[in-house]
Amino acid sequence: MTFDVVAFTAAYEAWLGAHIPLVPDDLRAKHEELAGPVVRFLRGTYYVWLRRVADLVPHLLDRPPVPLVGDLHIENFGTWRDRHGVRRWGVNDLDELTRGAYPLDLLRLATSAALAPDVALSTGEVCRLLLDHWRRAGPGPALDMAGARHLRALVPVPGQPHRYFTALRDLPAADPAAVPAAVRAAVAASAPSSWRAGWHARRAGTGSLGRPRLVAVGQDADGDWHAREVKLLGPATATWPPARVGPVVDDTLYPAVTAALSAPYPGGRVDGWQLRRLAPDVVRVELSGLAARDAERVVRSMAQAVVDVHGVDRAALAAARADAAGRDGDWLADAVETMAADTRACHRAWRQRV
Repeated sequence: MTFDVVAFTAAYEAWLGAHIPLVPDDLRAKHEELAGPVVRFLRGTYYVWLRRVADLVPHLLDRPPVPLVGDLHIENFGTWRDRHGVRRWGVNDLDELTRGAYPLDLLRLATSAALAPDVALSTGEVCRLLLDHWRRAGPGPALDMAGARHLRALVPVPGQPHRYFTALRDLPAADPAAVPAAVRAAVAASAPSSWRAGWHARRAGTGSLGRPRLVAVGQDADGDWHAREVKLLGPATATWPPARVGPVVDDTLYPAVTAALSAPYPGGRVDGWQLRRLAPDVVRVELSGLAARDAERVVRSMAQAVVDVHGVDRAALAAARADAAGRDGDWLADAVETMAADTRACHRAWRQRV
């Protein structure tokens, strides 16, 4: 039977909408974005990815489990400030943390690189770099930008704060009553007591488009700007039965991973909502368009960031590495070729019917 990506998406959105309220205009915007570049389609259809992995490369699901990022791709890395004000770089979206077979993160990351335009490395080179560094790197806190000279030169220069924050302030007004009182209290407690914030509706991301997302933005008594975004998470995508894939939810992972990474501050989960700081210095490095040498360095850093998550359970990471050491060297590249071809086919089908 031919896989029907449009019907599959409608079924997923109906399931999600039965668990949390969705924003219809944002869902329509998401559908339009999925018809854009194929790597954007991959970003926005994690539910499709899980099902197609189970259909096409099920042998990878039997590998040893580790803590997984899950919805991993080359645009899921960026900078943040930790609780000490240190600027770090690593995986910046942990919405889909689960525990599952270790190849899944590596496969999705490498496939996104294969689908992205203007990547100076071949699929084989990306796979080799990822696996080599993943096998030998030690887990630790996310990269401190002060010591990551190769990334400092590539990170975009932050925009003017006033321009950045006023753009957020100019977003459509939103009713804060749509956010639970405990979440509003956490937002207020994350900034100086003199902060006076207005609430606004914000549209961002791809995979999370359709979920309620609001931002509180304003200045404190000293004239300093602060912005806090809150997003309703909903159930993990891997729990949708038609996904037919192995990752399982582990509620201990989020606090363990965020602590290990020296995660963004302020941030965290409150009553099913994700809270994070927004600021002009929260940016990402684009792999597309980089010279080959710079692309190699970024891919190694991405592999390090994956190790930092997988290594939260060091025994699990050791078992995964032992399994990988006994595998044929082309297993990842072969799986990437399969999944990249299928993602392109699903993307074509989406564009033809939506």
